[in-house]
Amino acid sequence: MHYVSWDRTQRDAPKLLAEAGPEILGEFTHESATVGGQQWDLLVAPESGAVATCNGEKVVEATASLARAKEIPVHIGERSYVLVNEWGKNWVVNDAAGEKVAQFTQDHNGVRKAILEFEGETTLPATDVAGLAWVSREVLEAKKLGISNALIGTLLLFSGIIVLVMFL
Repeated sequence: MHYVSWDRTQRDAPKLLAEAGPEILGEFTHESATVGGQQWDLLVAPESGAVATCNGEKVVEATASLARAKEIPVHIGERSYVLVNEWGKNWVVNDAAGEKVAQFTQDHNGVRKAILEFEGETTLPATDVAGLAWVSREVLEAKKLGISNALIGTLLLFSGIIVLVMFL
């Protein structure tokens, strides 16, 4: 498998696909996921990170702000990764040795498709693939939400100024 993508036919329950499908690696909702027959409980706080647990044990943990951090440490079982914002909207995923294992981008419909592309044919465990794909999608969504909120705030400010100018 060279990449994973998301089938968002059901918007509130996207499916993680091996490449473009049809193999389904996991099914996700906002609060839970089923990956490899295991039920994960998901908790996302864009300003502080994300955690997936299975039977009370942490499976995946991202320990930095998904919305603002340029480097996001991710722990999956005993393995560690770092999501690094290389420049702009482009991210790489490095393993504990600092080797690039994957990349993703916010450009070109990155949030809708949220493709996590691996360096060649991946040998990562299925849990790691699903965990990294989930965290990368959450990072893209948190960044998009931050940009949207800033744009809305700016528009409200300008609208207020225009109203004041019209009535003065």
